[in-house]
Amino acid sequence: MYQFGAEFFIIVLFGLVIIFLLFLLYLMQRRVNQLMNEVNDINSTMNVTCSELEELTKNVEEFKKINI
Repeated sequence: MYQFGAEFFIIVLFGLVIIFLLFLLYLMQRRVNQLMNEVNDINSTMNVTCSELEELTKNVEEFKKINI
């Protein structure tokens, strides 16, 4: 039979820890991409809202000019 020393078990343990950390890194990268997509969606909605707000203020100013 083979006799494994403490070094072998430490190397295997560290290898498993590295694989686990790489998996966590992958999950975090996917979550960051999801959050970035949500931020882009919110930003585009805000741009539409801001342009609508600008159009509304222009219309109110025009209406005030007509009434005066």
